[in-house]
Amino acid sequence: MRKAILALENGYYDHVECFSGDGTVFGEVVFNTAMTGYEEILTDPSYKGQIINFTYPLIGNYGVTNENAQSDKIMTEAVIIRELSLIDSNFGSKFSFSDYLDRQNIIGIHKLDNRALTKQIRQFGAIKGGISTLISDPEEFVQIVKNSPSISDTNIFEEVIGKDVQIFESEHDNNYTVLAVDFGIKKSIINDLLRYFKKVILLPFNNNLEDNIRKFEFDGIFLSNGPGDPRIVNQIEFINNYAMNNIPVTGICFGHQLIGKSFGLKIDKLTFGHHGGNHPVKYIPNSNVYISSQNHNYAINYEDLLNNDDWELTWLHLYDNTVSGIKHKFLPIQSVQFHPEASPGPNDVNKIVFSDFYNLIDNYAKKK
Repeated sequence: MRKAILALENGYYDHVECFSGDGTVFGEVVFNTAMTGYEEILTDPSYKGQIINFTYPLIGNYGVTNENAQSDKIMTEAVIIRELSLIDSNFGSKFSFSDYLDRQNIIGIHKLDNRALTKQIRQFGAIKGGISTLISDPEEFVQIVKNSPSISDTNIFEEVIGKDVQIFESEHDNNYTVLAVDFGIKKSIINDLLRYFKKVILLPFNNNLEDNIRKFEFDGIFLSNGPGDPRIVNQIEFINNYAMNNIPVTGICFGHQLIGKSFGLKIDKLTFGHHGGNHPVKYIPNSNVYISSQNHNYAINYEDLLNNDDWELTWLHLYDNTVSGIKHKFLPIQSVQFHPEASPGPNDVNKIVFSDFYNLIDNYAKKK
């Protein structure tokens, strides 16, 4: 254990214990309310650029299996927990929580009042923060944090997407092919798509995207999750263009926000976002409430959506009445803000979202 300092740009700081990693890191500090699933959370590319504060008080008690990772490495910039479990009671555990972080030099801190930290985020929003084992002076470090880069300064998804086109196939009888645009896709999403479609072609969102799309025959487009600020992303005209030509399009989280942006809907930054596996959402078509997994700081503006004659609300987040799903009234395009693949979290909404996408594609294919 080493001494470290945690600081936020609003002047809040705390002296803490560091149980893994070393150095100085910066990121947008968010809190996650999940009780389990820390391996999936840490490897979710959507957390790139962020420092995660886990509100559940004891983390690490079942170790790390390496079977639940959503990417090939830890994506979050650093980890904040109340208390590190010194026991990993799980027959499948390959590493302890601290060893897992240490192997990738990810800073992990504990022995702090992270309820107080959570209250700071709820009051002041998901703001810039930093952790250092090298700097000890609070005033100096707060100033350094203030001058650190913002998550909106660059397209962070460029740091997590793959470089090459990848093709995945299932044993489905249908011959439907989905083009999945990669903004930081999770492995569980690919697996869920393969439960419904014969082939998934994963295309990195880069300057070659349009050329890559033209190389393949496909039945629909899927826009993945990913990190960063959707408001600064450009070159998304292809979304509107394909939807206007009646090509089925769906997206989740970051992809959902980009769909809204491509059609001129306003995107808001939420005060402290939604991060956890216990978020209730109402499915408007049947008025049922489901529990969902969520990880985002941005949302389509509710009033802007309701005032648009072309779109309808399909899912509503019941904590704060924000937009959790939309559907175009005339074109085959729809999207959701939450993570239907969970990993971690409940699978309540999984079948609805992916079967809706399948039906979009099936109806389109029958009309061709």
